[in-house]
Amino acid sequence: MSFDSLALRIVTCELREALLGGTIRHIEQANAHAFSFRMSRAAETHWLTVSAHSVHARAHLIEKPPPAQKQSYLADFLTTHLRGGTVTKIEQLGWDRILKITVQPVSDEPIQPSSKAVIAEMMGKHSNIILIDATDDRILESLKRIDETMSRHREILPGETYTLPPQQGKVDPLTLDKAAFTELMDGQAEVSWRQLFNKIDGFSPTLAKEVVARAAEIELWDAYQQVITYFDPKHASPQLFTDGNASIAVSALPLQQLPNAVSQTFDMMSDAFCAYYDAITLKENIASEHRTLTQALKKQNGILRRKAKALQTDLERAEKADDYRIQGELILANLHTITRGQKQVELQNYYSPELEKILIPLNPEQTPSDNAQAYFKKYTKAKRGRSRIQQLISDLDADQETLQLYASKLESADTLAALQRLRAEFVENGYLKAPQRGKRKREVGEGPFRRYTSTNGFQMYVGKNSQSNDLLLRQIAKPSDMWLHTKQIHGSHVIIRNPENRPDIPMPTLLQAAQLAAYYSKAHHASNVPVDYTWARYVVKRKGNVAGYVHYTREKTLYVEPAVPSSKK
Repeated sequence: MSFDSLALRIVTCELREALLGGTIRHIEQANAHAFSFRMSRAAETHWLTVSAHSVHARAHLIEKPPPAQKQSYLADFLTTHLRGGTVTKIEQLGWDRILKITVQPVSDEPIQPSSKAVIAEMMGKHSNIILIDATDDRILESLKRIDETMSRHREILPGETYTLPPQQGKVDPLTLDKAAFTELMDGQAEVSWRQLFNKIDGFSPTLAKEVVARAAEIELWDAYQQVITYFDPKHASPQLFTDGNASIAVSALPLQQLPNAVSQTFDMMSDAFCAYYDAITLKENIASEHRTLTQALKKQNGILRRKAKALQTDLERAEKADDYRIQGELILANLHTITRGQKQVELQNYYSPELEKILIPLNPEQTPSDNAQAYFKKYTKAKRGRSRIQQLISDLDADQETLQLYASKLESADTLAALQRLRAEFVENGYLKAPQRGKRKREVGEGPFRRYTSTNGFQMYVGKNSQSNDLLLRQIAKPSDMWLHTKQIHGSHVIIRNPENRPDIPMPTLLQAAQLAAYYSKAHHASNVPVDYTWARYVVKRKGNVAGYVHYTREKTLYVEPAVPSSKK
């Protein structure tokens, strides 16, 4: 743990030098467990951060506070009682990681308010920030309220008297002489760090391990004396230790227990802690952002899998279209053997190599001819549905390809900036919800490219930028899809999806796609724009070309007015 009792001892001295006699100008909520205090003294302004985080509890000076969150009740309460007050005393309570800042509030009333004190208890999951009346130690408010059901030792509730946490009966490190130290260690020349930690007050695991590490070369008492020297703030040497890109510790003394770590020396412990916790916060933000994006991809992948399963079921039903046609043909071929009122008829299937007989359900209220027409209508409807389902499956394939591309991007993103850029794309594509600002609703994202449906039912995809154009061509387009682009004019790539592998694309669809290509180009204000089109199999991206640049052959050209169809998906 970096912020131990020794660190607080050094920081307390720094706070006295910078803040004692200063005025509290502003208090704001940094996050759910931390507050930032702006204080001024003479012409200087300082920021103090106080955190009750379960892992990173701390208090030290900072250059500037993180972006403030919405003020909590406690932030408003602290502001009401402390703003404008003068800092009269800053102290560490015993050897605990407890900081007490006493403030004399000011008032326009004739009777001045009693002095108040902010107490920051930095003790892991029990960390807390408490405001008390300094005259009688009465608790006014706290970040965490602790009642008798939560702790049998003490209650932290408004109106209760503040008491220190239960003491553990350890020995004051500065009062030990060699004889007392030897007796405390039971005369052993070699001890474990836990023995030191359990018996000496103010000793963190890091300090105890440092004594043991130094005792490997010198006597235990001498090693202890070396470490104790740094308890004097004048001898402190604030240092940040890193291993590769990871910040691993902050200490007021060189740590021989970390022989492979790189150390960086600072003038103040507060500066060392700023560097350390900035690195820790960045690392945690990267991990949190990565988890959020990974979960978004998993959720989207699940949605696509369910869609694929449903579409496959629909397609299997639609594949029965030929069965309806055959049943209608067989009824027509056997009209002379069927009479009105029959509920079913057994006929030989001339379309099957085995010539087996099949049982065909009939509507007894219709004539044989009407029954045949009913089957032909089912056939037409099913065939039309199959074409639409194949288009939807083609769309789904494009979405899955896009998702795989984002999964690869996420795997290679190793900086917060890269992850935040990905988050913006996820929001735009509808994978994540945009943060709500006011009551305005944000439209659901349409993905990395624009999607339209032609009058003939074909899906048309339009790139949004060079990366989107590359995605369309390299990941989405199939050889049988049609590709369009304005002739020798910068613009978006357009793809007409052709999942049924039709040998040609209807001219109305080609014209609509060409109008899109013209509209999303540098010539969108022109009146007669040339647009080339060719099968996607004849479009290639040459090695070394920048994103969006391609080479194509076997093209034809249409001249169109730029326009956007009303049927946007």
